[in-house]
Formats: sequence, C-alpha cells, structure tokens
Amino acid sequence: MRVILTALFTCLCMVVKAQFTIAFMPEVQGRTIDGMWKARISNNAVRQTVNLKITITEASSGTVVTIQTPAFELIPGVNNIPAGAAYNAAVTFANSKLAKVISQSGFFPAGDYDYCFQLSAGASHTGALLAEQCFNYNLEPFSSLQLIQPYDGDKLCDKRPSFSWQPLIPAVNGVQYRMLLVEVKEGQQPVEAIRTNMAIINQRNIPMPLQLYPSLATDLVEGKKYAWQVSAYRNDLILAESEIWEFNIDCEKDSTTSSREAFRNIDDLAKGNFYIARGELLFAFNNTYEATTLQYTIRCLTKPEQQIKKLPKIKVTRGRNQVVIDLSANRSFTDSYFYIMNVKLPDGEEKQLRFIYKNAE
Repeated sequence: MRVILTALFTCLCMVVKAQFTIAFMPEVQGRTIDGMWKARISNNAVRQTVNLKITITEASSGTVVTIQTPAFELIPGVNNIPAGAAYNAAVTFANSKLAKVISQSGFFPAGDYDYCFQLSAGASHTGALLAEQCFNYNLEPFSSLQLIQPYDGDKLCDKRPSFSWQPLIPAVNGVQYRMLLVEVKEGQQPVEAIRTNMAIINQRNIPMPLQLYPSLATDLVEGKKYAWQVSAYRNDLILAESEIWEFNIDCEKDSTTSSREAFRNIDDLAKGNFYIARGELLFAFNNTYEATTLQYTIRCLTKPEQQIKKLPKIKVTRGRNQVVIDLSANRSFTDSYFYIMNVKLPDGEEKQLRFIYKNAE
C-alpha cells in the first residue's frame, strides 16, 4: 500500500508540474537582468496565486544572482510576469567578481550560464513547487554590428543605392534587422539627424544583412548628405546597433564610379557578409612577396550548379595592390545573384569574399 501511495503521489506531482511550463530564450533574454522578466508562463490549470524564484549560475563562479518575486496571479493561458512583481522582486547578488560586474551593469558577461525558474504556489517560495525548468546557454558577447556599404564618407551618384552590413555574430535564430536612412540637414550632426529627422527609409523585418532601395521611396537628391544606421532585434528586443555612417550624393565626385579611391582592404571586406559588385570587384591588399598571378575562384551561391568560366588573369606586384576584376563581359554572372570568391594571397593566406553581382550601369 505504501508503494502504491508513493507512486500515486509521484504521478500527481508530475501532472501538476505538467500544467505549468516556462518559455525562455537564453540566447536573447539571458543577456541582461531585465531580460529575465521576458519569460512567459503557460498555465493549463485554474487561476491561482504563485511566486517565482530565478537562480542564475555560471559554471566557474557558481550562483551569481537570485531573484525572488512577490506573489502574483496566474490566469489560465499564457502569462507575462507582471510589471509589479518584477519591480518589487528581491534581487540578491553573490559575493564574487562576476556578480559585482552584473550588479553594476545589469548585463551578463561571457560565460556558461544556467537559468533556473522555480514556480511555487502561494505567496512564499516554501509553498508547493508547481514547475521547475532550467535553461543552459554558453553566452558570448555580440560583435558590433558593422556597416559595409555605402562606406562612411562615400560620394555616390546612385540615387537609389543598396545597403549592406555584417550579420549579427554570434547568430541568433529569428533575428531581424531594421534600417533607418535620413537626410542630414545643414549644421546637423549625423546622430542628431538619425534621432530627430523624418526617415526616408525606416524598414523593419529585414531577414538578411542587405537592403535594396525600396521601390516606393523617393530618389535621393544630388548635393545632399544622408545618414544611415542598422539595428538587430528579435521579438522587439534590440540586440545590437551599428554606428551611424553618412554619405553624399555627388555625381561629379562619385568615389565609386568616377575614381577608384574607395578600394577597401580585402581583410575588411572578408569580415562582411555581402559586398555589392557593380560589374567589377575592387579590393586592395599588401604583397611583400615577388610579383605573381593572383589565384582565385568564384562560385555561384544562388545556383550552385552554375559554372563560372573565363575569369580574367590578375597580375599582382610587390607592395600595395589595388585589384580590379572586371566581370561585366562575363556571361556567367547574373544580376542580383549571390557569389563567393576564394582568394589565395601570395603569402598563402586564403580569404573569402561574398558578394552580390549587379550589372554595371
């Protein structure tokens, strides 16, 4: 009889816990103290009073933060943690260097974290345990969101340019981007313009690090200056923001067509996700070895079965090389297709450059 009662009690506990589930995304919400309140609680039972305890531990430092909420009401369905419960929660930091950094900044530095949520009945954490769920995540800081094109200070003649930037690293499933483009009035700083001026482009829900000029947006105006910025977000939570870059529309001094002063180092281009090749690839590198022929190949990413043939031979000399690979006459390249170039530099180092091919204007 004792064995039967124990089994029944165990089953009952399992059923009770199954009535409550906690949804939490550590890769996004586990980066800040405030992110803890983004967790959601699903209640498949009746309305009742509960409290929540959150314990955050780091593999090498142990427990770093303990959070205990006051009582709050859970209604049937999916519940957010009430703002009042979050505001009045008791937050206790451990006595460690890591905990001190977290308490001062509100952010979790890089580390291997466990986030454990304990949902208890009633107003005290000593009440019956309704649900317990733990989430593990090896948190790495996001790299800064790097803009690629148009480059800061560029002079363009294209009044409907495309924009590209480096993707968020480390990658987060479901991340989307927002791009903002504004005119910079005379006497304004780019930061002020981004914050106060009406947007020419305010595009959200961008799934990849590239934004073509929207068909409904008005053309940019020659002689004017513009500023742009990109942010990465998921579920309305901003994960990273780029710097603010500016460029001018100036057809007489177009740095991308009328001159080739805008050669970018191949190391910088290789860090980005996409480069826009308008009929040709432009990049620069330093060669400390003897003159030779550049070794490179190009593959199509849009249609991997497509063969790239008859690439031009490129001679490189010792010293600074500004390389121009003319692709405009090669029928292997299709407008708006994605490609990847593998380059073996004279010192043996290999680089990869992903690019979008656009027909030369």
